[in-house]
Amino acid sequence: MKKNLLCCLTLLLTFNIYSQNIFQNGSYTKTNQEEVNGLIKIISNSNIVYKQTEDSKETMLTPETIKGYTITNPFKKFISLSEDGASSEFFEYVIDASTSLLISNDVYYVYDQTHGLKKLEVKKIQKTTDQGVFESTINSYVGILSYYANNCKELQTEANSVKYNRKSLSEFIVKLNKCNNTEVKDYSVDKSVVNLVDIGVTTGGNFASFEDTRAGGYKTSGGDFGLNVGGFVSFSPNISRYNLSFLLGVEYNQKKVNHTYEEPNFPGPRNIIHDASVIEPYFVALYQPFYNNQGLLSPYIGLGTSYGFTQKHSIEVNDIFAEETFERDVNQSFSVLFKVGTFININKSKFLLEIAFSDYSYQTPGKAEDYGKNFQAKIGYVFNLKK
Repeated sequence: MKKNLLCCLTLLLTFNIYSQNIFQNGSYTKTNQEEVNGLIKIISNSNIVYKQTEDSKETMLTPETIKGYTITNPFKKFISLSEDGASSEFFEYVIDASTSLLISNDVYYVYDQTHGLKKLEVKKIQKTTDQGVFESTINSYVGILSYYANNCKELQTEANSVKYNRKSLSEFIVKLNKCNNTEVKDYSVDKSVVNLVDIGVTTGGNFASFEDTRAGGYKTSGGDFGLNVGGFVSFSPNISRYNLSFLLGVEYNQKKVNHTYEEPNFPGPRNIIHDASVIEPYFVALYQPFYNNQGLLSPYIGLGTSYGFTQKHSIEVNDIFAEETFERDVNQSFSVLFKVGTFININKSKFLLEIAFSDYSYQTPGKAEDYGKNFQAKIGYVFNLKK
C-alpha cells in the first residue's frame, strides 16, 4: 500500500512538471527593433513558439532570429545573448538597467554594453592530498561585482557580503546603477511565484463499511449517514507554476452502518450495528491541473494518508438467541486517502465541493486484522491568508 502511494505521488508530480507550457499574451522584438504582439509559448532557453491569435499558424522562434521577447502577465522580459561565443540563448531580466542582472537555468549574469555578458559563479574545487579529498568554495562572483563597482568605492567593500541569491544580487545591482545615476527597472520580485496559505472548514457525511475477517465474520454494505466535521491548513508553494498544495487537517468522523446478513449453518439472520466516532488527522498532496484563482471552478485531485484515533466504537449484535453490545477500542491504522473535488470562486468567497475515499485496518489483540472503508461527501469554506 505504501509503495502504491509513493508511485501515485511520483506520477502526480511528474505529470505536473511537464504540463506547464501554455500560450501566454506577450510580444517579441525583431532584429530591426519592430515589436510584434500575440501569443507566446516558452519551450526552452533556445526556443519559443509564436502565433498571432488562438487560431493562427504557429511559428518557432530562436535567439538567432529575434532580439528578445516579453510575457505580459506576470510580466517577464527576455533578451537574446551569446555567452563566450556559444550559441545564443534567451536570458531573463531580473534588473533591467545600464548594468543589468540576468538569469538562465538558475545561474545569474551581469550584462552591459561595454563588457557584454559575464557569468556570476560559485565554484567548487576539489583537492586530493595524502589526507583525502577536500572541497573548497570560491565565490568568484564577488570579484566581478567588485570590478563593476570600480567607480563606486563604497560598494566595492559591500560586494564581499553579497549572497548568491536573487534578492541579494538584485539589491547590489540596483545600488550600483543608482550610484551611476542610471534608470532601473526592477523585476526581482517574481510575480509568477504565488504562495497560498489557506485555512478551510468542512462538513458533510460519511458512508462507512466494515469487514470482520475472523471465522464466522462478515462484510457490511450500505453504510448509513454519519456526521463529518473538519478543518485544514493548506500551503501552496508557487501554486501558479506547480498547481500543487499540501494539506494538513483533522476531522471528526462518525461511521455508522446497520447490516443484516445470513451466516452459514446458523438459524436465522444476524444484525450488526456499528457506531464509530473517530478523530482523523490527515496529510494530502492536492493537484489542481487547471488552477485558476479568477474563474468559477478550479478542480483538483488529492492523494495522501490519514490515521484514526477511535473515540468510541460500539458493535451491537442481534440474532434469534441473544442481543450483545461490546466496544472495540483499537485505533485505525494509516490509510490511503483519495480526494476529488473543486474549489468554487464566487465574488471574493472561496468554497469547495469534495468527495473522498479511504481504506484502513485495525488490529484486535489476539485476533485477526479487520478492515474498514469510508466514503465522504462534503462542502467547505476556505479563508485565504496569503496570496
